[in-house]
This record gives sequence, structure tokens and C-alpha cells, in this order.
Amino acid sequence: MPLATPRSRPLRFAAFMVAAVLLVAVGVATVWGIRGFARGAEWVEHSYQVIAGIGGVENAVRTVESTARGYRLTDRPEQQAEYLAAVPVALTQAGALESLTRDNPAQLQRAQALRASVEARLAELDALVELQNTQGAEQARLSSMAGIGQGESTRLASLASTMRAAERALLDARRSDTLLRANLLIGFVVLGIVMPLALLGLLLSGLLQETRRSRSLEREARQAMRELEASVVLRDRLSEQRRSLGVYAGLLQSCQNLDEAMAMTANVIAELLPHTGGRCYTLRASQNLAETTARFGAEQIPSEELLQPDHCWALRRGQPHRTGRGHGHVYCRHLSVEPGQSDTWTVCVPLMAQGTSLGLLHVAAPEASEGHDGDVALLEAVGEQLSLAMVNLQLRETLRVQSLRDPLTGLFNRRYLEENLNREIQRCERRGLPLSVLMVDVDHFKRFNDEHGHAAGDALLAKIGQTLEQLTRDEDIACRYGGEEFTVVLPETDGDSARRRAEEIRSAIGATTVNHLRKTLGPNTASIGIATFPNAGDAPSRLLEVADAALYRAKAQGRDRVVSG
Repeated sequence: MPLATPRSRPLRFAAFMVAAVLLVAVGVATVWGIRGFARGAEWVEHSYQVIAGIGGVENAVRTVESTARGYRLTDRPEQQAEYLAAVPVALTQAGALESLTRDNPAQLQRAQALRASVEARLAELDALVELQNTQGAEQARLSSMAGIGQGESTRLASLASTMRAAERALLDARRSDTLLRANLLIGFVVLGIVMPLALLGLLLSGLLQETRRSRSLEREARQAMRELEASVVLRDRLSEQRRSLGVYAGLLQSCQNLDEAMAMTANVIAELLPHTGGRCYTLRASQNLAETTARFGAEQIPSEELLQPDHCWALRRGQPHRTGRGHGHVYCRHLSVEPGQSDTWTVCVPLMAQGTSLGLLHVAAPEASEGHDGDVALLEAVGEQLSLAMVNLQLRETLRVQSLRDPLTGLFNRRYLEENLNREIQRCERRGLPLSVLMVDVDHFKRFNDEHGHAAGDALLAKIGQTLEQLTRDEDIACRYGGEEFTVVLPETDGDSARRRAEEIRSAIGATTVNHLRKTLGPNTASIGIATFPNAGDAPSRLLEVADAALYRAKAQGRDRVVSG
């Protein structure tokens, strides 16, 4: 039964579990088989060692016999020395063979008998050598020719042959057992792989069929939704434009910040003129760059993310600049216009108040759309309302910032940090730029307070605040986080640059002294932790947490250092 029908869906989990169990069993069996093969290989190696040991005993005894015979024939002291050197070797070989066979009682018994035979044979040879030393070489040769010791030599060879045959039988049995285990393991592994693959194939086939059906239903649903939305938009468009424009002016004055005003403006334009697309720009305080703060619709002609004021005719002239039918085709430099593209009209509306440029509203739409003049008039009215709101918001922001300063250090306080860090993260995220946060803590500040008093501690904090103010850029945010802790937000700064800035701050604080009650106090060192967006996280709380953890590591590593999170 295919695993794509509704009735067979409960079987999927069971089939998956069976496949998983079989694969686990194959893995266990493979590990068990490998360990068995390793043990079998050890036993085979052991059998070869025993066989080699038997040969070693025989060779050692033959060496003793050969050196003894050479001594009898030559009666040379050198031959006797070789004989005496060969005897311990034979005994050692016999003892080693006995140790090798301790795992097999039968072979151990044979090895002990073989060792006894070796010792007996060596005793016979020693007797011949002693006879030669006492009665002469001729007497020793006569005794040897009489067959003394031949029986023990034959018994030794027989015992060695018996042991070798028994060990070879063990070797053959072990080989047969290993081959049987290998065949069984191969069969089990093949079966254990084929069956899970078959089950997984059935599962995959069923899931693919169901996915295709789901996608087909989803496409049909989306098409039906688009058709429904188109009919509703067509019916409500005119009434929605009138309502939206009336509500916009009132809501704009209630916006809490510039981003909210820009977002609401983008939404209103998208509602009033759905056939258009464009951007809202805000000029920086330096008046040298305008950046995108909101987008709406589909851009007919792409505009730059960041633009210089002199690249826009509207900002240069202080009045709206149009292109299209009846207005020429002199495009602003911030627009990416393809050669021969003349089927789109554009308008740039400067956002100005009290003679000061605040931003720009750029809109483009196809020439096929109707009501160009009405659309431009509507955009100019929106731009005028937005300009007044921007002035009010800037004034309100100035008053709010004044209330967010720390009275002791002159830096921003923690509340300002919490309100603005998220905004800076979002801005850097839109532009694809990094952002770093420094957490600065004065080392041993409590001890400084205890030794010199709280007034001296306040003077030190104020001095450090001045140092941070001097070492930060206009776009940076230097805050007193609490107590002896400070936080510096470095927009558009990656981890390496932040570390260099942190080292400059650490060095400056380390050289800072305070004149208090006619005494020069300090300098005091500082520890700094760094966190960089987006690697350390994209939430303000996460960045502060990572920077704080890095600061604690700097403290733990001995203070007066910079540590990156």
C-alpha cells in the first residue's frame, strides 16, 4: 500500500522506527563483527607464534647438537664456548613456548613434556661433553656412535610434530569460524541495509506525492486569494484614499519617532498610490548623506540605498523634480536608469522645513498609469505634512535626549542605551554593516572608593566619562551603564576595529589621573568586553549579555585587558 494515502499515514512512524532500528542493529552488528574479527586475528596470530615457538625450540636444540658435534670432532675450545652459549638459548625457547601455551591446557601439557625432553636431551649432550673433557674426544665419539641420546632426540621431534599438528588444527578451526562469522555478518548487514532503504524509499515516495498535492492546493488557494484581493482593492480604492489621507495628517503628529513616521508615510503612499513604488530618505545631521528609512511598492527605477544630496535635483534646487511625459527625462544621479527607458515617470519631493533640508521622498510609476498630476500633488501634500512632523520629532528628540544624560559623567544613561541600541542595530542590519558594543568596567573601583572616599570615586568616574567622550565619534553612543560600568556602542564597526578602539580606551583610562583635595589619584585600569553584531546576536539584550560575559572573562584573566565575546 502506498504510504501517501490518509489511511496509511499512521504507518509512517512505525516504518521509520523499523528502518531506524534495523540501521542501528546493522551498526551494532558491524561493531560486534569487527571486534570478533579482531579477536580472531589475535588468536590466529597466537597460533602462528606457537608454531614459530615450536620451530624455535627445534632449531635451538639442533644448534646445541651441532655445536656439541663440532666440539667432539675438532676438540677446539671455541667450539665448546659456542656449545655452552647455545644451551641457555634452547632452554629459554622451551620456556617461552610453555608461556605461550598457558591458554590451552592440552598444548601446555605437551609444551611441558617438550621442555622436559629438551632438558633431557641437553643433559645427554652435556654428559658427552663432560666425557670428552675427562676421557678424551675419541671416547666421546665412540659413545656418540653407540647411539647414546638418539631415543630422546626422536621423542623430542615427535612431541614437536604433535604440538605443531595440534596448533595447525586449532588454526584451521579458527579460520573456519572466522569465515562463518564473516558470511553471517555480510548477510545480516546486506539485509539490514536493503530493508531500511526499501522502507525509506516508500516513505519518501509517499511524502513527495503528498507534497505535490499540498503545493497544488496551495497554488490554487493563493490564486483564489489574489483574485479576491484584487476585487476588494478595486472596490475600496477611492474611498480608502480619501480616508487614509485624512487620517494620515492626524496620526503623523502622534508618531513617537522618525522611523515610525517614515513607516506610516510609506504605508499611506502604498495605500493611496498602489501603482507606485519608491523610498523615503532621511538626511544625516552632517547634511552630507541621505539614507533609506522606508520603502513602499515595487521600484520601477531602482534608487541608491545611500545618496549624496548633490546627486538629487530636488535637494539641490529645494523643489520637486519630475521626469516623464511633458517634463523631460533629466534623471537624478541616484537613479539607475537603463538606456532608452522612457516608460516610467518619477518625482523627487524634498522634505524641507524652515529652509533646512530634512530628507527626500522619491516615487516612480509606469507611464501607463493615469492621473500623473493628481498623484504628484498628493505626494507634495504628503511631503509637506511629513516635513512638519520631522521638525517636531527632532525637537522632541532633542528635549528627550537632554533628559537622558547622566549628571555625573555627562554621558548618556542606561535608559538612552536601551532605547537607541535596538535602533542602531536595525539601521546597521538594513545597510548590511556590523555594530560592536564595548562593556567597560573600572578595575578595583570599590577599593578606590574605600581608600579615597566616594567624592574621589565620583571625580574618577567623571574623568573617565570625559575620556570616553573624547575617544568616541559623533555616531558612537557612550553611556554610563551603572556604577563603575560604562557601555560604548560603535555603529558600522567590525570586531577587529572594535578591539583596536577598545585598546585605545583601555590605554587612555590606564593613563587617567584625578586631582582631588590637592592629591593626584590614579591611574586606574579598566577591563573591557566586546560583542559584535551580527556574530554575537541580533538582539540588544543578547549583545549586552555577550559583552558582559566577555568583561567577566577579562576580569578573571587578570583585569586591565580587552576580551572579545
